[in-house]
Amino acid sequence: MAVNPFYLGTFALYLLVVLAIGAWGYTRTSDVDDFWVYGRDLGPWLATWSYVANFVSAVAVVGFIGSIYDVGYAVMAGISFGLMLGISTLYFVVGRVRELNHVTLPDLIADLTGRQWSRPVSAVILLGNAWLYLIMQLVGASLLVTTITGVPYEYMVWVIGFVFIAYTVMGGLVSVAWTDLLQGTLMYAMCIVALAFLAFDLGGITSINTQFAAMDAANTAPLGRGVYTVIGILGSIVAFFGTVFTSQSNIIRINATRDIRTAKFHLAAAGVLLGIFEVILVLLGGATSVALENAGITLQNVDKAFPVLITQYLPTEVGVVIILATMSAILSTTDTRLHAAGVTTARDIYGYFAGDVADEKKLRVSRYATVFFGVAATAIAVNPPGTIISLYEFRAILLTSAFLIPVYLGLYWRGLDGRVIIASMVLGTSLGVGWRLLGGPLGVPPTFLGVGGAVLTLAAGHLLVGTDTASATRAE
Repeated sequence: MAVNPFYLGTFALYLLVVLAIGAWGYTRTSDVDDFWVYGRDLGPWLATWSYVANFVSAVAVVGFIGSIYDVGYAVMAGISFGLMLGISTLYFVVGRVRELNHVTLPDLIADLTGRQWSRPVSAVILLGNAWLYLIMQLVGASLLVTTITGVPYEYMVWVIGFVFIAYTVMGGLVSVAWTDLLQGTLMYAMCIVALAFLAFDLGGITSINTQFAAMDAANTAPLGRGVYTVIGILGSIVAFFGTVFTSQSNIIRINATRDIRTAKFHLAAAGVLLGIFEVILVLLGGATSVALENAGITLQNVDKAFPVLITQYLPTEVGVVIILATMSAILSTTDTRLHAAGVTTARDIYGYFAGDVADEKKLRVSRYATVFFGVAATAIAVNPPGTIISLYEFRAILLTSAFLIPVYLGLYWRGLDGRVIIASMVLGTSLGVGWRLLGGPLGVPPTFLGVGGAVLTLAAGHLLVGTDTASATRAE
């Protein structure tokens, strides 16, 4: 593939801008509190756009559109609905989370259980999730840029990896939040422009849906082309619902806000913006499928659907706009997950085993861990173990099975014995992930098995052990 200098130049300029913001963030980061939680001074609109940008990723703009190309609108029943339901419900517990005034999810779990050793246990699960998320973001970004610029994938993945590692290491959440503000605004506006162009070019939204159904009636059917079942969609809803509640980056952002009012506002505002954006992405997926069909283009790798649309269908001027939007979506999520991995390692693993150490040392460990996980994810992304959506579903099962029931039931029922909560986390993780690795035998969704196992462990453990009076006392 020949190198496209116009696309390559635009991409290079974009990377220089986000690096400049990262360098500026470095000057605003004076201590570990700044690096981890923005000095707990994240305002309402900066928090809102940072959350929107963090939420929309390679999964949405590359993987989600690719899945619609593959199986039709049925994707939105399991993924979009679960995610939006999760944000809506998180709003009602965000006050309780912010009130506890912790930094990370393992902090919260240690408070609920009264066992500090739960911090490294839960941190290992969270780091596995973060690593998977980093891999799929890098795959999406590199596939996109390789397709549009002609630069070989194995080189581009390292270039992108270096850039997002660099600006995240420099400024922590300060750099992440401000680059997210730029990227979130750009992403949102440019995706609207892309859909408007395709709608005009293909005869309008109604025409797009009519043509999409004409390609295959299953494209607009609730269950798609037999890929989904009712129970499968319900399992997917539970999985993606759970990821919103159990994401380390979400907990960090909630605790980085100025106060409870700001925490609630940013979730409510982001929920509205993301609900609209999900509709835009669904329609953009259908429009992409129709446009490629009309152009006589068939793809084996569905993750390439959107990148190929840019290079082989859209005018260069429009393609540049969409490139910037897509890269904004991808990098804004990647930096958030990388930042969370650094915080988790320094606070919940190193902090637990090292004991009372200086904040300067914790800040150094955060930065070292950020580099390590960034490089490790980049190396794996050179030869990824699956498609973007398959990786996303795997980490959704991991998070939801491990944390959804134990953490949030424990948040409101503080008499639960801490050992029972931890056992529920471990068993839920083992069952959910193990069932997924076995391929989900008997048609039972892995999430159902993981969450069900966690619930049964809590119930049985509570009957055997009884009430943790120390936990109940701490709740007071």
